[in-house]
Amino acid sequence: MILCSLPLPYKVFFQLLQRDLKLFISHAQDNYINTLCWVILSLIVYQFIMPELGSVYAGEFLLVNCVISKTFFGIMDGVSATVADLDGDKKITYDMTLPISHTLLFIKIAISHAIHAFLLSLFILPVGKIVLWNYLLFPYFCWYKFIIIMLISSLFSGFFSLFIIGITKSIMQIEDVWCGIIFPLFGLGGFQFTFQAMYQISPIMSYINCLNPVMYMFEGMRAATLDPALSINFYLCCSALLLLTLPAGYIGIQLLHKRLDAI
Repeated sequence: MILCSLPLPYKVFFQLLQRDLKLFISHAQDNYINTLCWVILSLIVYQFIMPELGSVYAGEFLLVNCVISKTFFGIMDGVSATVADLDGDKKITYDMTLPISHTLLFIKIAISHAIHAFLLSLFILPVGKIVLWNYLLFPYFCWYKFIIIMLISSLFSGFFSLFIIGITKSIMQIEDVWCGIIFPLFGLGGFQFTFQAMYQISPIMSYINCLNPVMYMFEGMRAATLDPALSINFYLCCSALLLLTLPAGYIGIQLLHKRLDAI
């Protein structure tokens, strides 16, 4: 009933989202299995092997970081598919003929990628906890903060995907995007260390890294699930991510307008 009462462009918007979600669900099984294998193997290494080598970070640290890793990396399947479509069949041109503005269509792409990233990463923490039940302790875990940072991180990733699509001129450039943008943001974002650890080594580098949105994703997740005293303030992380989502989305939409106007 609510959908029927909406103006036609928004009705089309939600129908396209529903179509994308059905397509995602139909192909999600392999992705879930592959993610599960990666998380479990990494968890075993961090919980039982890395401490023997002197690492101060154990399984809990690795597990919550895997959640954010999948939230960030989870957009790349959608990015690759969209770039390949623009390179090849250009099926997106059909969506552009529907009674929906191009800007709203691009926002639909971002929201769709965000939903996919959220669904792919949501199951990681509970599954990891089940696998190593007695070894993983989360005395500081806050469920509502966990959901909030998941939603905001997924939202940022979704709109960031528009920027990636906009600057990727060909599917052959996807590897360049991974090496030149995705991996540097991820590597400096804090998968293997905290902001405090970076600050102790290089305060200047840590302040420069404040421009890295992925750092706020990792720090926000750790503030929600591990000792918050060891992370950047949770609400500061959420605010920074929301602020960084705006330019990522705006620039991405402008780039897509320019690119698709030429089709």
